[in-house]
Amino acid sequence: MTRENMSTKRVFQDLLAGLRPGQLQAWGLLDVMPLFPAGERGEHAQFVSPLEHLKVVRVASYGTLILQNTAKQGTVIAPMHIGFFQTGAQNHATSRALILKAGQTLTAEDCFCIQAAQGGYLKEAQQRFIILPLGLRTAALAQRGQKSFSRLWGEIDTHNRRYGIARGGHLERFLRPYFHRLMIYRHAIEIVPGQVGAAYFVAGNLVGVEVAPNAAYWADVGPILNIYCYGAAALLAERHQLKAERQVVDLEGLTSIDDLARRLAKTREQEALERCNLIEALARLPWPDTASGSGLRIIDLAQGEWAGQMVKEGSEMVYLSLFRDVVV
Repeated sequence: MTRENMSTKRVFQDLLAGLRPGQLQAWGLLDVMPLFPAGERGEHAQFVSPLEHLKVVRVASYGTLILQNTAKQGTVIAPMHIGFFQTGAQNHATSRALILKAGQTLTAEDCFCIQAAQGGYLKEAQQRFIILPLGLRTAALAQRGQKSFSRLWGEIDTHNRRYGIARGGHLERFLRPYFHRLMIYRHAIEIVPGQVGAAYFVAGNLVGVEVAPNAAYWADVGPILNIYCYGAAALLAERHQLKAERQVVDLEGLTSIDDLARRLAKTREQEALERCNLIEALARLPWPDTASGSGLRIIDLAQGEWAGQMVKEGSEMVYLSLFRDVVV
């Protein structure tokens, strides 16, 4: 459901320069604050959607994917930790962001098998791909550049156990029983026209900021993040009985329905302001390579428990995936 209280015109700076917040949305323990372009941020229309144009040509060997940008014009930024549903082969996921120019074929040798044996596909899924659940992403990024296709199986085993699932390095053992609950986040969290990103809160804690090059890219990738990545984190928090951080409406001396409406609006505005402050504090941390540069480049990010990557074109950030795990 959308909370219609967010009216601030704040524009973020530093890491999130050129972005402004939208109206806070919530479902269960997941709060999502949409992000919109502001000021002089470019349109970045030259970047096309991976959902439409990123193709798995073949699995060359376990852990090695040959990918292609099928667009005749436009660059694909393959989002970090994208996993593919493939018929007749073990499902794989990438360990890092990738850039493919129009028509380019790229071999990624440091991918993961996300099931420890062939078979057991998530046939119910309507999406072409997933983004790894939040609880796996720090380990996946830390192991980028390595070429052992089974290296994430231990983390998948640990991840599944946190959800009460039988052990083993099979991600589908988590996805199958939780699939119907994950899909709720596709519809409960709306993609707003013009939106290019979002900040994610689980039980009141900021756990991720995701930014796409443009609104068309976000419209395709945002729902996948809501379902498989941050929706999964919210369900983990619920399983471990974490509590939502909500402002309480003061009802003392209430005089009318209009009075109640004003108090509710004020409470929601305060809650949204607090979320904005958390986002701004994260953006102000001393991240690397915030100065001008040339060309299109991928930059690793690390700060305390936060990890991720961004893509910059010149001096402007065009893609960002920054996250930390939920503490239960």
